[in-house]
Amino acid sequence: MTRHLIPILFISVLKSQWQEINQPTTWENGTIDIIKVQGNQLYTVTNQAQVYTSNDQAYSWEMLADTLETSPYGVDLLFLKNNAVFITQNIGEEPYNYVCLIDSGFWQELPYQSSALVSMVDNDSLIFTLLNGISISSDNGENWSQIPDPPISGYIQLHLATNEYLYISHGCEVFRTGDLGITWEDITGILDEEGFESPYNCGGVMSMVSHGDQLIISMYWGGGMGKLFVSNDNGTTWLIIDSLPQEHSISAMASKNNVLFIGTGSTQSGVFYTTDLIDWIDFSNGLGSYDFSVSQLVATDEFLYKTGGTFETYQISLSELSTQFKKEQSIQFRLFQNHPNPFNPFTFLRYEILEDSFVDVTIYDMLGKVVTNLVKANQSSGYKSVQWNATNNQGEPVSAGVYLYSIEAGEFRQTKKMILLK
Repeated sequence: MTRHLIPILFISVLKSQWQEINQPTTWENGTIDIIKVQGNQLYTVTNQAQVYTSNDQAYSWEMLADTLETSPYGVDLLFLKNNAVFITQNIGEEPYNYVCLIDSGFWQELPYQSSALVSMVDNDSLIFTLLNGISISSDNGENWSQIPDPPISGYIQLHLATNEYLYISHGCEVFRTGDLGITWEDITGILDEEGFESPYNCGGVMSMVSHGDQLIISMYWGGGMGKLFVSNDNGTTWLIIDSLPQEHSISAMASKNNVLFIGTGSTQSGVFYTTDLIDWIDFSNGLGSYDFSVSQLVATDEFLYKTGGTFETYQISLSELSTQFKKEQSIQFRLFQNHPNPFNPFTFLRYEILEDSFVDVTIYDMLGKVVTNLVKANQSSGYKSVQWNATNNQGEPVSAGVYLYSIEAGEFRQTKKMILLK
C-alpha cells in the first residue's frame, strides 16, 4: 500500500531576508567551499584548502592553525568531532588527510594516507569513514578498524550515524546496521518505487537527516526531480511527504529546534522550512536566482547558513523567522485527518505534540464505546504517526462504519471521524 502525507498549505514569507556573509580571505586567496558549525562556532575550508574559524557569526574570521601544504581546488571534506577538525584534499600527491586539535595551532597528517577520506559521519562515540570499506575510529582518527561490509557491491555512501544505527546507501538501496556491521538490514521499502513515471528513474539518495525522533530522506529521480520521505521508526517504514510545493530534488537539509529546513539544487525552487511536514514556508527572499541552488544548510543557535549556486555564502537570522515559528508553536497539539480515508483495512493517524506529554490515542465507535487504545504512553515532542489495522483491543476485525479517533495530551483533547469500508 502506498503511504502518503497529504499537502495542506503553502505559505510565502516576505519579511525574513538572506544576507551575504564576509569571506574569510580576499577573493584572490579563496572563498568558502564547505562550512560547518559546532554550537555557535563556525568553521570553513576555502577552495584554496585553508581552514578558518569565526566566533562572531561570520563577522570576522581567523585561520585555525598553520597553513596547510595542500593543493588548491581539491577539497573533499571538512568534519568536526569533539575538539578535532578534519580536512581532506583529493588532488596532488599525498598526504591527503589531516587533523587539527582545536587550540593546538598545527595540523597533523592522519596515519591513513593511501586515499582521500571523502566521507565521515559520527555518533556520540565513533567516527565512520570509507577506507576500502567502512571503518570506525574512537580516538579522533589515530586508529581505524574495518566493520563487515553490507551485502552489496559497488560505491557506498555514508549518510547518517545515530547511537542506534549507521545508515548507508548504494544507488537507491538503503541499509542500516545496529551492531557495527554484524547484521545489515535493507530498509529501502518504497524509497525506490514511489517517485516519477518513465522516463525518470530513481538515481540515489541526496540527503538524510535526523529530525527530532524522525528520519527524513531525500531521493533523486533524474532530471532534477526528487521526493522526500519520513520514517517514524528508524527507517523500518517510510511515508511519502507529498506536501512540498515543488518537485525538484532536495540537495540539502538541516533540522534545528523542531524546524526542518530544505534547499534544492535548482535555480528555480528556492529554500523552504516546515514545522509539521505539511505546511511549507518559502524563505528565499534576498537570494538571486542562481543562489536558489543549495549545496549545504547548517544552523547555529542564531543563524542558518547556505552555500551553493555561486561563490557567495549567505546567512539568515533565525530570530527573523521566529514570528512564523511562534504561530506554529502557539498550537500545543494538533490532530490531523487520518490517511487514507475512507480506508480498508489500514490507515495512519497523524498528530503533533509540541511539548513532552502523556499521550492517549483511542478509537471509539459512534456510541462512544472504546474500540481500541492505540497509544497510552509518555512521548517526546514532535510529529507522530500511528497505524490502525481496523481491529479492536482483542485483535478482532471490526465492522465497516464510521469511527472516532481522539487524542488526549495534557489538557488538550481533539476528536475526528474516519470511515472504514469493506
